[in-house]
Amino acid sequence: MLAVETENEISLFEGLKIQELWGASKLMGFPSALWRLPHTNEIKLLISINDGIRRIQPEIERLSPGFLISDFHWEEGKDVLFLEGDIILTFSEENQLSAVENKLGNEHPEVKRLVELSQTRKSEQVTETHNEIGVTALPSDADSKSRFQRTVELAVSAIRQNQFKKVVLSRTKELPYSEHFKPAEAFCKLAKVYPHAFISLVNLPEQNELWLGASPELLVRQTSAGIFKTMSLAGTQGGRNEKNEVIPKYEIRWNEKEIEEHALVSRYIVECFKKIRLREYLETGPKTVLAGNLYHLRTDFEVDTVALNFPELASVMLPLLHPTSAICGVPKITSLKFLSEIEGYDRSFYSGFLGPVQMEGDSNLYVNLRTVRFKDGKATFFAGAGITGDSVPGNEWEETELKCDTLLRVIGDTF
Repeated sequence: MLAVETENEISLFEGLKIQELWGASKLMGFPSALWRLPHTNEIKLLISINDGIRRIQPEIERLSPGFLISDFHWEEGKDVLFLEGDIILTFSEENQLSAVENKLGNEHPEVKRLVELSQTRKSEQVTETHNEIGVTALPSDADSKSRFQRTVELAVSAIRQNQFKKVVLSRTKELPYSEHFKPAEAFCKLAKVYPHAFISLVNLPEQNELWLGASPELLVRQTSAGIFKTMSLAGTQGGRNEKNEVIPKYEIRWNEKEIEEHALVSRYIVECFKKIRLREYLETGPKTVLAGNLYHLRTDFEVDTVALNFPELASVMLPLLHPTSAICGVPKITSLKFLSEIEGYDRSFYSGFLGPVQMEGDSNLYVNLRTVRFKDGKATFFAGAGITGDSVPGNEWEETELKCDTLLRVIGDTF
């Protein structure tokens, strides 16, 4: 019977593409999320119809299939946003529908409307023109540059006065985008170009905004087999030479500042384990990894929660890890206070966390990095840099420019 029901569900959506379903869902005002996990070939589209966006405690092991998103200033006890998986569609990278989970049933009126509107969009086959926006269309703002470099100077001074060991300062960069911008098309382009990253696109109707990102940083993973994973990711170098060719990994050399920055993040994770008296973990790294057009140092951590009889480890570690020292600083409290006072803007969901939970028993939450927010005709790019006592303001500015460029070089011509 289940096989027949699955076939019927697929037949209802048969022939529809990601862009058509995403567009119809957005027009109907449904919260929705598109994502592609690293090193996989499946793209999933989740549409939340009945309850919209709920605010819940992120007790991962107790949740139904859905999608979580939290802002940067989340802390233990606060709610996060949750999109219930009323409809979950699975596509191949070639945009072919392969599976449908429809909790509402094919006869639900909103499901019927969604399919009808998607089919209408498909039949119209509207040809839209785009404003061509390349990397050069994101010029450096002299005032922004000087302000950011001044904050780096203040941070270095505070570190040398032993107020904290490291702080992660961030900035924004804005571009206008036209009504012809196709977010689902931009998502699909990112998914093809960055196979090693977590690619996501989230529609939040209540906030009237979209978030698109390609994050290299896993916060917590809990698999159906009981394996918990997290990582430290810090230290950044450009991954391409002057000819725009990828620099071979064996040619990458890390300086003392970058190595120490990474070590601080790794030690922070170990300290989190110590807080809950967990000693049985596997640590692998550091190793050099390519993420988009950047190289990073990465160390992986793994715990067998079945062997330890600790199924709630992901939920316990979440408030301990977030915000990690890779997006905040060390120690957490003093560095967080400093950046909150000095950055001068609300990070919102940038450097928060997001991702699918309880998808066939697997949950994957990523730090919301390499991200851009689309709201009120403005595309806001976010980027940060880890500041230590050896940081050079000009170099940190260039690092943030490279991080903005990671997204813009791919999606610029979809504006």
